[in-house]
Amino acid sequence: MKIYSAIAAVFLGCFLLVACSSESADSASQKKASSANKASSANGKMRTLRVSGYIAVPDSTSGTYTADGELVAKAQVDLKAETSGKLVKLYAKDGQKVSKGTLLAKLDDAELQANLKSAKTALELAEKKAARTKTLYEKDGATAEELESAESAVESAMASKELIEAQLQKTEVRAPFAGTLGVVEVSEGAWMTSGAQIATLTNTSELKVEFELPQRFSRNVKVGNKVVLIDTEQGIQADAKICFLDATMSNSSRTRKARALLKNADGKYLPGTYVRVKLDFGQGNLVGIPVPSEAVTLDANGAYVFVVKDGKAKKVDIQTGLRTPITVDVVQGLSAGDTVVASGLMNVRNGMGIEIKEISNNMSYGVNE
Repeated sequence: MKIYSAIAAVFLGCFLLVACSSESADSASQKKASSANKASSANGKMRTLRVSGYIAVPDSTSGTYTADGELVAKAQVDLKAETSGKLVKLYAKDGQKVSKGTLLAKLDDAELQANLKSAKTALELAEKKAARTKTLYEKDGATAEELESAESAVESAMASKELIEAQLQKTEVRAPFAGTLGVVEVSEGAWMTSGAQIATLTNTSELKVEFELPQRFSRNVKVGNKVVLIDTEQGIQADAKICFLDATMSNSSRTRKARALLKNADGKYLPGTYVRVKLDFGQGNLVGIPVPSEAVTLDANGAYVFVVKDGKAKKVDIQTGLRTPITVDVVQGLSAGDTVVASGLMNVRNGMGIEIKEISNNMSYGVNE
């Protein structure tokens, strides 16, 4: 009887041990499955990338173009002494309006005047001698060599006289054009060296403004076209005409330099004023779809972008046109309304899940209003 009880106890212990092992295995399997599900869920989240998007909008040359510019005088010059000497007469006054040719300053010319008098006397003597020699030559009283020498002496005396007269002109400072003087920098009695400034002369009746046209507008503007200059500080505006277009485009900015001329007889505008230059192109031709430059990537096959289709990233090969520091013009490959991935390009892969965190549709060339 004791033997049977011992055998029963052994069988009962084995049964309990197997049952516990089975429960432990089931529990471990459940934990493993739960961990796998969590990992799978986590991996699913990692495959969805949050990025910024841009709505593709076709662009054209229609509308207006504006740029900043600074008004400068069409004619402005620093009036300086051309020679050294004492300033004996100063006619220029601060802010004075002068006409062309007005004498503004006079340097001491006493020595040059004496030299001029001597040169004139020498010229008169040379001319008289040449006249007598010519008369003798006609009567065979002088040789051809003597006549040539006398005539050469006249030319030499004439050159000496003209040289002194040129030096005398340098002792005078005159207005090269009509305009308004700035601050007069010197006083009578001052010793002037060559190049010393007396004042600045500015003609404000006409002003010019320089600005730059982006490549897409560079062929839409002609010399003589009207532009509007707007002084936002004073709240005034005036028409100007384009008077110059550069023959080439800038290699760095891909822009064309232009200049417009403003009639300013009433003096409303001052040189140095910042203005807005506005051009109206009316209706133009379709140019393309500008997208942010950071959205475009290059590989061995050329340029491409990623667009979002049904929540997935799709690689699209494109052809590009005009490039600016902030945009690339897409001329083929995109359609209006496409959502272009504009950030996180290093992590985007074809077919990856995409979540748009922010979106915009206001990308141009940074020059339009």
